[in-house]
Amino acid sequence: MKLTKREKIMLIVLGLIIIIGGYYKFILTPQLTKLDNMRQKVIEEKAEVKKVKLEISENSPVYKEFKIINAKIKSMTKPLFPIINQEKIIVILDGMIKASNIEGNSINFSDIDISKVDVKKQEAKDKDYLIKNLSEEYKGKKTAKKEELSNQNEEDSEENKNEIEKMTATISYKGKYKDLIKFLEQVEVYEKKILVNNISISKSKENSEDEEGIIADKNIITGSIALDFYAATKIHEQDEEYLKWDFDNGYGKGDPFVPFSGYSEYNKNNEVANNDFIMTVKPISSDLPTVILGRAMDKLGRSYIYADNKDFEDVELQIVQVDKKYYYKYKTQGESFPKDYENNMMEFDPHGTTVKLNIISNKRNSEEDTSGINLSLINKTNLKLSVNIDYEDDKNPRVKVVNKLGNVKVIK
Repeated sequence: MKLTKREKIMLIVLGLIIIIGGYYKFILTPQLTKLDNMRQKVIEEKAEVKKVKLEISENSPVYKEFKIINAKIKSMTKPLFPIINQEKIIVILDGMIKASNIEGNSINFSDIDISKVDVKKQEAKDKDYLIKNLSEEYKGKKTAKKEELSNQNEEDSEENKNEIEKMTATISYKGKYKDLIKFLEQVEVYEKKILVNNISISKSKENSEDEEGIIADKNIITGSIALDFYAATKIHEQDEEYLKWDFDNGYGKGDPFVPFSGYSEYNKNNEVANNDFIMTVKPISSDLPTVILGRAMDKLGRSYIYADNKDFEDVELQIVQVDKKYYYKYKTQGESFPKDYENNMMEFDPHGTTVKLNIISNKRNSEEDTSGINLSLINKTNLKLSVNIDYEDDKNPRVKVVNKLGNVKVIK
């Protein structure tokens, strides 16, 4: 049968339609579907990237929490020695002995032992100033530690978390009672935590009368003092002075009992600094939170509160007098000390007739550096509240005193 021209055209058109339809159905449609899937995946990946960038940015709550935890760990571990070096401890003790004028007849050291931290109360494990909890939260290794100790039972794992290096030094001494007190004060104010484990005091035989009934040396006592030293591995480089001493090098002195001019935070007379409170105000680019506030000379940092804000943080400090007693409390926008800010206060003994707050500020490092504090100072006592601000930026201050109540003086 012969096809007409019109029929041939229709067949050609039909064939083209079939070819186009097949291409669309079997080739183009799968490609379009794949393209749509890839577009959706790109959108999801971009959202994930945006989420990650937000989490690691300086404005992220996670980043702020990290900086605060980082600061807490640094504060909590500061009183501990990074490692126990017997030679270093000999030098430290010798300096204390010389400064107090007692006579140290001998120093005996125990072996370095792995000691367990005794947490007597169950509820004490939940306190946020424990080094163990902070370190695990900082490193994010609560789960990892359990996996690492999978071959041990849960009780052993918990015990290992509380282990710390310990060494005891026992000093046999002779001297006057007031000099012994000076030595104990040296131990108390030393920048690292040294615990007096045991102390014995007895009257020296040198106090006895001679044949003529004359006392040869008055008020001489003898005894021994056992001091415990604790060390823990730290995640911050905060003990450079303690660690950098190379014992193999010569220092021009043959006697190992050499006074060590320390790296103490105390003044040259080894006396506690005269501030009642201390605060630091830093840029958001700092590794530490922008605001840290607490009691001066708080070695364990239990009174510290923190805030990390790229803009201005609201901070309030109150001192209150009730009869003849003095109390304090302070807060940022997210934390307070004590925790129940509205109902509780902490008692303290001021240094004289002036309560001193030392604020250590920082110069601005760029136009984008906008962090600072809006400070409210409330004095409800018969004392003067003196606020000294150091290293402030003259052109764009970080510390703005927005409210003063009572006898308050601000020095810049």
